[in-house]
Amino acid sequence: MSQATTPLPAAAVSAGHNNKTLASTQPLPTPTQSDNVLLQTSRSNSVRKLSPAESAFCGATAGVVSRAIVAPFDVVKITLQLQTQQRSYAFLRPTNDGMLACAARILRKEGARGLFKGNLSAEYLYLTYGAVQFLVFDAIESTLKQSRLPKRARSFVGGALAGAIATSATYPFDLLRTRFIAQETGNKVHKSILGAVRQIHAEEGVRGFYRGLWPACLQIMPYMGIVFTSYDTLASSYSWMRRSLLVGNSPILRGLDAVQDAIIGGSAAVIAKTCVYPLDLVRKRLQVQGPQLANFAYGAVPKYTGMANALAYIVRSEGYLALFRGLTPALIKAAPASAAIFYVYGYTRDLVLTVRPK
Repeated sequence: MSQATTPLPAAAVSAGHNNKTLASTQPLPTPTQSDNVLLQTSRSNSVRKLSPAESAFCGATAGVVSRAIVAPFDVVKITLQLQTQQRSYAFLRPTNDGMLACAARILRKEGARGLFKGNLSAEYLYLTYGAVQFLVFDAIESTLKQSRLPKRARSFVGGALAGAIATSATYPFDLLRTRFIAQETGNKVHKSILGAVRQIHAEEGVRGFYRGLWPACLQIMPYMGIVFTSYDTLASSYSWMRRSLLVGNSPILRGLDAVQDAIIGGSAAVIAKTCVYPLDLVRKRLQVQGPQLANFAYGAVPKYTGMANALAYIVRSEGYLALFRGLTPALIKAAPASAAIFYVYGYTRDLVLTVRPK
């Protein structure tokens, strides 16, 4: 997603659900039962695959719920990314150009609705992205399972390819979200999604819907690869702790079992987001390029000729730290967004497998 800014994969593409199997008296799955923890849940010993349609449905549901939770953080993050003035940086001290000050300005100028600008196009983005991503990852994982690649490598490759394909397929919604957030309240360039589609097509052609796609793919491939790999590593470590004689009976771990997908997924998202954030910022700057550039972000964004030019210009005129504008709300958004997707996907998956005849 964002990406998704982007939206994230769920904890598992296939599995059953039975909380009782987490009791210390019940055996947990061992690595020999399933080579990739992304394809199972530690909450069940059974491994039942979702069909492609079921996987897409679970992913779309998780994406929509996730977007509803993090919408205000997304607006603040994108607003900060489009700011170009030199800014002050302070540790644990509020500044006039930080996250809280930005949110306050939006509330003051546009009211609470300002924190949900572009939400409809973003919901379409999260819904379609989640569906495509889970569908593609399931297919890639099934194919790579026949190879000799280590499971960590399969997780990275599967996540990277799924992220790139889903990003390319849903990118116009991502661009529309950015432009709706960037436009001024009193001087709207686009008044509706349909009107925006018509205007962009008329003024910029089909290519206008894909401005910034190259850095988006460069960002999302390592991002999703790191997310899947981080999740795989963290989930394997968690399973090892649950099997350990020393901590297997820990009441703390038993309490975490119900939300393990959310906790591990949120942690994986924070690690990945920090690694690739500069490319996300460049993508947002490129998305508002075009004939209406002066009407977005109060005309503050310069004209760039491409990704390399944007990176060089930002570093030269704003400094290296400017590449991380909006990182704080991005991380605050990434953790609950990823946690929600992992949790909702897992819950929906278990519900589908419960309803579906065995």
